[in-house]
Amino acid sequence: MSSLYTVEQVAEVLDLHVKTVRRYLREGRLKGRRIGKEYRVARADLEAFAGGAALLDRPAATPRTRRVTASTVVDVDVISPEESHRITTMVMAALNSRRGEGEPLRADSIYYPETATLRITIASDLEQTQQLLRMIDKLLEDGRGRHL
Repeated sequence: MSSLYTVEQVAEVLDLHVKTVRRYLREGRLKGRRIGKEYRVARADLEAFAGGAALLDRPAATPRTRRVTASTVVDVDVISPEESHRITTMVMAALNSRRGEGEPLRADSIYYPETATLRITIASDLEQTQQLLRMIDKLLEDGRGRHL
């Protein structure tokens, strides 16, 4: 990096918000120069503030990859406790068979006997959520001939 840092570069190095760095500059907690409408911070001033050159010479952070997670709630009403148990068992078996494959998938279920309702909550990536929803739909379709 150059010997003069922008506010954005200082914020990245110190892992602070840009507004925090600007406030530090205005308050004099961090020394800097105003060049036009922007602040610049000398390497020596940044080192003094940060406690040495080690912070400035560390390698850049590894870029993160984007993750998309869906949170889904499935409510199935008019379902018997036995059918609820069958579907929950199949969902959990499907989850256990995927261990170690890709992003973690989480599902929880609860049966409300007073309303004969099964609630399944799913948190996973979009593709796995979609596959699990299809499986639940198929299990419900297979059990539609059964009654309470």
